[in-house]
Amino acid sequence: MTAYNLTGENPTDLPKRAIRALTEKMTVLPDTGSVKDADDLYLVVSESGSEYLVDAREGACDCPDARHNLDANDSCKHERRVRYATGETLIPEWANADAIDSQLGIHTTRNPVRAATDGGITTESPPLHESNHNECDNDWCDGPAGDSLPCFACYENTEAR
Repeated sequence: MTAYNLTGENPTDLPKRAIRALTEKMTVLPDTGSVKDADDLYLVVSESGSEYLVDAREGACDCPDARHNLDANDSCKHERRVRYATGETLIPEWANADAIDSQLGIHTTRNPVRAATDGGITTESPPLHESNHNECDNDWCDGPAGDSLPCFACYENTEAR
């Protein structure tokens, strides 16, 4: 399978289906319709409006790609989307957050999580869409990285004056 870059500058390539799972508009619904009250079953609605049943426990999807094109060791974009949306698979820390679908994980009880590397050890970062801003004591903070640039909330408050 051909691997594609999510950012064009990433240190690692992801398979095309993984990139599509992160960037395409898809909704993962854990407790509705045919998956209501069913553990580890998800309904995934694609950009086209098609609905697919994903069994996260068994690693299976009923989409045509999974049924006809993939072997037992590979996953379609719908199954991958469920794993990203629930935090089961970490999103690479180098992935451009602006390229990732902003709806990723909004209907799941567990959040998508970005992987962060620290000295070769992978640790979990805050959820993908969670703000890292804490309320500042002053009108101007040194920014989340302490680099003398204010966080967006402080900058926005300063601009409003």
